[in-house]
Amino acid sequence: MKPFFYLKSALYVTLPTSLLISSASLAAGLGQQSNTLEEVTVTAESNSRLSARSANDAIIDLERIPGGIGLVKAEDYLVEFTQSIGDALEFIPGVFADTSAQRENRISIRGSGANATFERRGITVLRDGVPISRASGITEYQEIDPLSVDYIEVYKGANGLRYGAASLGGAINVVTPTGATSEPGTSLRLEGGSFDTQRVSINTKGATDTVDYYGAVTQLQSDGFRSHAEVDSIYSFGNLGIKISDNIETRFYLTALQDNYELAGSGSLEQALSDPEQSPEANHTFDQDRNLEVYRVSNRTVFEYMENTLEIGAWLAERTLDHAITPFVGIIDQEESEVGLSLQLNGSATLGVPVDWTLGAMAAQSDNEANVYGYAVAFGPTAGPAKGEITSYDDQQAQNTTAYAELDFNLTNSLNLILSTQYLNSERDNRNRFNADPDDNLGGINDDTGKLNFEKLSARLGVLYAVNENIQIYTNVSEGYEPPGMSDLTSGGAEPFTELKAQESLTVEIGSRGHWQAASWDVAIYRSKIVNEFIDVAAPGFGGTTTNTDNAAGDTVHFGLELGMDIRLHRNLAWRNTFTYNDFSFAHNDNGDYSGNELPGIPASIYVTELRYDHNKAWHAGVNLRYVPDGAYADYANTVKAPGYELLGMFAGITLADSVTLFASAENLTNEKYIANISTVADLSTASNSNVFTPGQGRALYVGMSVNF
Repeated sequence: MKPFFYLKSALYVTLPTSLLISSASLAAGLGQQSNTLEEVTVTAESNSRLSARSANDAIIDLERIPGGIGLVKAEDYLVEFTQSIGDALEFIPGVFADTSAQRENRISIRGSGANATFERRGITVLRDGVPISRASGITEYQEIDPLSVDYIEVYKGANGLRYGAASLGGAINVVTPTGATSEPGTSLRLEGGSFDTQRVSINTKGATDTVDYYGAVTQLQSDGFRSHAEVDSIYSFGNLGIKISDNIETRFYLTALQDNYELAGSGSLEQALSDPEQSPEANHTFDQDRNLEVYRVSNRTVFEYMENTLEIGAWLAERTLDHAITPFVGIIDQEESEVGLSLQLNGSATLGVPVDWTLGAMAAQSDNEANVYGYAVAFGPTAGPAKGEITSYDDQQAQNTTAYAELDFNLTNSLNLILSTQYLNSERDNRNRFNADPDDNLGGINDDTGKLNFEKLSARLGVLYAVNENIQIYTNVSEGYEPPGMSDLTSGGAEPFTELKAQESLTVEIGSRGHWQAASWDVAIYRSKIVNEFIDVAAPGFGGTTTNTDNAAGDTVHFGLELGMDIRLHRNLAWRNTFTYNDFSFAHNDNGDYSGNELPGIPASIYVTELRYDHNKAWHAGVNLRYVPDGAYADYANTVKAPGYELLGMFAGITLADSVTLFASAENLTNEKYIANISTVADLSTASNSNVFTPGQGRALYVGMSVNF
C-alpha cells in the first residue's frame, strides 16, 4: 500500500500574491490537501517555466476542470517501495489497478478496458504531454518508472480532452522532473527486500538562467513472488530546457528503456488460492516472457505573446517486442516506429463575459512489422523455447488525428460554463504478407488482413461553481468515443481480422471537491451508457481456442461512486479514506443470455484506508488496509466469482540528516491468498480451460535509503 497525498481544492480565478496550502489530509483526489502538517505559504513567484510546470501550478489549472481529476506527487509515494504506476495510483478514487505480471498492470478508470486480456486500452497515457499510448490504440504501462516522476495527472473520462482523449477512461499524464522545477543536485536511492528484489536509481538536475537539465537511470531486478517471475529492467529518462528568450522556450525529452520479465501465467481458482507461488508447466517449458525496448525523443517549444500561448510538439519513437507465449500462438516479434506532431493555442477574449479558449490538434502514425514464429518443437516430451519457423508476418499501420476546442466562460466570479468539442479520425490497417493469397494479397488461409476507418465529432458541456474559496461543485455531460486497438482486431496474429465497431458512450457526472475545517473530500457520481462496449470472448483461432475482443450485442451501463475523504485527527495524525463503488452491467435488452449480468473483471466495491503519523518531518509511520468485500466475476455469464480479500500493510521512515533518509514497508502482513487479476471469458462453467486467475503477491518486506548530494 502506497501513501499518497490529497491536494487542496480551491478556485483561484486569479492567483493572489501567495497560495496557501493547508494539510488536513493525505491522498490523491484533487479535493484533498498536501502532506504538510503545518500550514505553509508558497510564494506566487513560481519555479515553473514556459515548458516546465510545477505541481502546485498544475493544481491551479486542474481546478478549472468541471469533472473528476486526480493528482499524485512522487514525493508522497516514494516513502515506500513503489514498483509500478499501478502502485502510485492506488489512492485515486475511481482508478482500479491490478497486477497480471511482476511489472505489468491493468489500469482501469471507470471500467475502461476492464476486460483487456493482453496489452491495454481505454486510457490515453502520456509522458510530459507526449503519448506513451501508441497510435494503434494500445498502452504498455511497464514503460513508466515511478522513480523518474515529478507528479501524475489523472483526467477521468472526457475530462482528458486537452490531451485528445475522449474515451471512457480518459487520460493519464506522467510529468518528469526538470532542472527548473527541482532542487539542484544528485540523488541516489537504494532498495532491497523480499524475493531477492534490488533496485538502484540515480538522478541529477540543475539549472542556470537559460538552461536546465534532468537525467535519471533506474535498474530493477527481482525473482518475483511466483516461480518463473523474474524481472530485469533498466530505465533512463532525461530532458533539457533552453530559454531562448523571455517569451520562447524549448525542451527536449529522451526515453530509453529495456523491460524484461518472465510470465508466471495463471491457473484455476483453486490452484491460485491453494498454491499461489506455482506457475503452469508450460510457462517454464517455453520460457514464456515479455521483453520490451523503447527509445523515444520528443520536443516541446512554447511561444508566449501577451495573453496567448502557442505550444508545438513533435516526437519519434522506436519499439521492439520479443514476447514468447503459448504453444498455440508462439513467439511474437515486433518492430514498430511512430512519429507524431501536436499543436495547442491558448488565449483569452471577451464575448460579453471573459472567455478562456483553447484550440489544439494532434496527429500520430505508426508502422509495425509484426511477426509470429512457432516453437521449433511445440508439443511432446522434447517441447521447448527454441524459435521455429515464421508462421505470420503482418504490416500494421495506424494513424490518429484529433482536433479539439474549448471555451471557458467566466459567467460570474464563482460560476463557469465550459463548452468543448473534439474531432477524431483513426485508421487501423493490417496487411498479412505471409499467409495472404499471392494473387490478390487477400483471403489466403490464416490471413488476418483487414482495414477499418473511424471518425467522430464529440461534445462536452460542463458547469463549475465555487461555493467559496475552498469548495467547488461541478457537473458535466460528455460523449466518449474509442476505436479498437490493433491487437483487439488481430489478437496478435492468432485469429482472423475482426471488424469491430468503435465503443461509444454518453456520460453524466456530478461532484464536489474541497475542504472544511479538519475534513477534505473529493466525491463524484457518474453514469455512462455505452454502445458497442469491447468484451472478450472465447473463439476458435488459427492455432486453437483463444480469447478475442468483440462488441457487446446491446447497451451496457457503468454507474459509479468515487469518494475520497480525509480527516486530520490531530496536528500530526491524518486518516485518509478512498471508496469506489462500481455497478457495471449489461442492459436488460438485446444482450441475450448476458442481459442484466454484471460485467466481469473489476470488483463492485474497493475501500482503501490509511492512518499516518508524521513527527515534525523527522520521522513518520503508518498502517494501511485495502478491503475488497467481494471479488469480481470471471465471466460474462456470471458463473464464477473470485473471493474478496483484505490486505494489511505498514510503513515507516526516518530522516537522519537533511540529505539521508531511511524507510521500510511491509505488504500483505497476514499473507492473504487472493486473486490479483482475471482474464475474463464468456462462460467459465463450460470453458475447456479454467486457468484465468492470477494470484496476488504474498507477504513482503522492503527497506531503502535515499541520499541527496
